[in-house]
Amino acid sequence: MILVATPGDPAGIGPEIVWKSILAQVPRKHGAHLLCIGARAPFDELGARVIELSPHQLESDSPLRPPVCSAPFVWLLPAPVRSSGLLAGFQSGWSIERAVELVRRGRAQALVTGPISKERLKDGGYRFPGHTELLARLCHAEKVTMMLANESLRISLVTTHLPYNEVPRALTRQEIRRAILHTVTHLQAWWGIRKPRVAIAALNPHAGENGLFGDEEIRLLSPVIRALQKSGQGSYELLGPLPADTLFANHLSAAPKSRYDAVVCMYHDQGLIPVKLVDFKNTVNITLGLPIIRTSVDHGVAFDIAGKGVADPSSFQAAVALAARLARKGRPLRTHNKTSLRRRVPC
Repeated sequence: MILVATPGDPAGIGPEIVWKSILAQVPRKHGAHLLCIGARAPFDELGARVIELSPHQLESDSPLRPPVCSAPFVWLLPAPVRSSGLLAGFQSGWSIERAVELVRRGRAQALVTGPISKERLKDGGYRFPGHTELLARLCHAEKVTMMLANESLRISLVTTHLPYNEVPRALTRQEIRRAILHTVTHLQAWWGIRKPRVAIAALNPHAGENGLFGDEEIRLLSPVIRALQKSGQGSYELLGPLPADTLFANHLSAAPKSRYDAVVCMYHDQGLIPVKLVDFKNTVNITLGLPIIRTSVDHGVAFDIAGKGVADPSSFQAAVALAARLARKGRPLRTHNKTSLRRRVPC
């Protein structure tokens, strides 16, 4: 099995956590090889054993065959530039484009992404607020859902990278329905949960107190939940809208068999604070609704510790493990379509 990995921003901790994971034999423990798309220089600085592939090798339709090698190595397709600022952002976006193309063509079975700088990605010509939105465009996916998962919690988000004051306007019945259905269908297909039990977090304190603190629960959430419960015909269970201040405490204090299989949250920090508080190191970011399998770290580039050798690879290792697990069950879409999203930048 081949997993294609993008280490992310070359000046961040991405190359370090990838190399530490390879040294620990993490991909091989899960029956996989990592093909990295990124800059070679950071791996050389880490003392990594590098085996380069040419773009010509990747254009071929013949199966990709990892070189036989007993020692850890980085199987690498180098990105065209390595620099700071906008050129690093360009490289991050270019690497994601090439990686998605490989998985969509069936040359690799899943995508594992390292941390990028959203500001530098934008400066490099990719005007997207983050990985999730860029991947949706590259895969021609009309709607996607961000999920973060660890052994204790699975959190899906209705809205993602938005200023908080824009969240109420972005919440619609259609968007809430999309997040719930993506969560339910992927729990069934990927995790093998026959009848998922999913909690839906309220937007307002105390679930709005029957309209006293806001009407989104009455106007949006409850009608969607009722309609989906009816149309689901018993294939899943939806609970809510539940007050977010007690939802997570109740979930974590319950016996394992009584816990929710996932929680759908209305906005970014409502979901990410509890899931990272519970187990930051082993939390994985997953994109639901794509025709490919994509997992990712749940942390940023950490420029402040890059190059110091102290970066924790736990989240990347968990992302590799989950990608390999899902790839054994998933059926990525195979296509030869190519999409270029960047504006012209110097290189």
